[in-house]
Amino acid sequence: MDWVIRMLKPTSDRLDYGRLLSPPFGYETMLAVGTTYSLDLDALIGISIALGLSECIDNELKDNPIYLLEAIQKTSDKILIFCEGGQIKAPFNSNSLHILLEKMVVEVKLRNKRSFHPKFWLVKYQNRDGDSLFRCVVLSRNLTFDRSWDVAVCLEGEVVKDLENEIKIDRSVPLSDFVKALIKHAKSSLVENSKIRLLNYLANELLKVDFQINDKRFEGFDFFPIGIPGYDIEKTGLFNSYHEMFMITPFLSRSTVGEINKLALKSDQNNTLITRSSETAKLKPEDISWFDVYAMKDIIIDGEDAISEGNENSLDSEKQKQDIHAKVYLRTKYAFSELLLGSLNASQNACYGNVEFLLRLYGKRKNLNVEMFKKDIFGEDDKDNPFEKIIVSKQSETDKSAGDDLEKIIKAISRTKSGAQVISNDRKYDVEIRFEKLTSMENVFISPLLSNKKLMISDTIKFEELNMLQLSEFYMITVEGDNESIKRLIKIKTDNMPTERESQIVNSVIKDKRGFIQYLSFILGEDYLLSLFEIKKNEVNSILFGSGEPLPAIYEKMLRSAYHSPHKFKEIKRLLEMITDENIIPEGFTELFSTFEKVVD
Repeated sequence: MDWVIRMLKPTSDRLDYGRLLSPPFGYETMLAVGTTYSLDLDALIGISIALGLSECIDNELKDNPIYLLEAIQKTSDKILIFCEGGQIKAPFNSNSLHILLEKMVVEVKLRNKRSFHPKFWLVKYQNRDGDSLFRCVVLSRNLTFDRSWDVAVCLEGEVVKDLENEIKIDRSVPLSDFVKALIKHAKSSLVENSKIRLLNYLANELLKVDFQINDKRFEGFDFFPIGIPGYDIEKTGLFNSYHEMFMITPFLSRSTVGEINKLALKSDQNNTLITRSSETAKLKPEDISWFDVYAMKDIIIDGEDAISEGNENSLDSEKQKQDIHAKVYLRTKYAFSELLLGSLNASQNACYGNVEFLLRLYGKRKNLNVEMFKKDIFGEDDKDNPFEKIIVSKQSETDKSAGDDLEKIIKAISRTKSGAQVISNDRKYDVEIRFEKLTSMENVFISPLLSNKKLMISDTIKFEELNMLQLSEFYMITVEGDNESIKRLIKIKTDNMPTERESQIVNSVIKDKRGFIQYLSFILGEDYLLSLFEIKKNEVNSILFGSGEPLPAIYEKMLRSAYHSPHKFKEIKRLLEMITDENIIPEGFTELFSTFEKVVD
């Protein structure tokens, strides 16, 4: 890729999640492993579009359920996303496609009030010649639709094939160790064995991958998966002495910032701290005696008139605000500089408890220093500066939001041992959920993701007479406070799921012959937007089968695919096996497909 760091210039460098992950030309995604603190299932569908279809997440097809089904079907066996337990956002409009995301999602539930907080992607791509390309993306952004200002670093590498078996590429060892740590969480969440095998192979393969940084400002880099065995904050160098420091941390602890402040070697040097305005109340003047403190201006926070995807606490749409969310630490000492980026806030929990992921870039001070960095962030003059200086006074720390206590309740529930079982009941289904040693709470409710039935949470709960499309391992937890409420999804291992559930979801999305033709056009086409245009254009001039059902340009597409892309017939065969409603498949198509299958077999 032709860039490494995004957000050094906020006015021009904007994070494009789709571009970060889409396969390079000529490659397809083989495996994608992601980590995030909070997760939005609709954002995960968007990632499936980027990884599986190499398409922009935000295009006119994103609301087409058949297109989204194709994206999920192409990636469901290739994506695994790890998130903090109890931090899956409740969808504003739940639908059956969300059920298909179950096997992509692993909730990580750490003990002793620790949190799983890394923002990271590792993707393996492969071309038709069998050549592999690996992409590592280190971010500060969660997999949600939050519009706050974040930072991302992207590195690519290939396997060094002439290395002897016992030789490893040292700087890739932490990536391998991080994947091995994720494998333990995957196993505890009963992830299917096929994905575990892929993760194991990836962990071993990474030891031979030589990642490169295409930026002349830096001489090298190191990965730091903080919080897994063998990796702690001391290895990063964050708490080493420095001559200059430019620090961006949206959330902080007074003690951590104070510790960094004491490490300054030059009392006449003004260092810089950017944080959220709400966090400055935690500080005292002595904690930042060598720092100037800045927060984002209100006009910037309220500046983008973006309509929210849906406020979890209200049915009313509202303007979605933005703030700083990047975590960046630029340190200089003598002629050298180090730049740390990733998920780590300057807080006690982040530095001494959570699982985090950081990338350290290093080089000569003349190529990257605080003066250059400040100019990129603040602009040429004050009117261009999106941040304003904050005067820290001797004020008391702000009270915690009531929402923090509600979040703690959901976190505790997500960490309670649980299980569920489906019981068939005359074409309907009952679901019995069990929590181990869970006390009933009058203000906490649970419901299946796609059902309006809601029951007060307790150690044993039973939902009765659900239909098949209301069965899911995602369950909605609602916690009601005095003045607010929050909703989150948790994932509960549910036994005895009907084997035909996925087929019924596919049938419910495709619905009819026109939907089948559209899905088939997506499979056979090289460009999804062009395929949709062709569907609309050719519905009049269509090929007719025995029943007179239109099948626009499909025959020609199948001819081209038989010659250029015979692998697509495996996708068609899988589609036919999933469809159980005989009224969906046009008359005569099955016979036509059999003829082509014999030719390409």
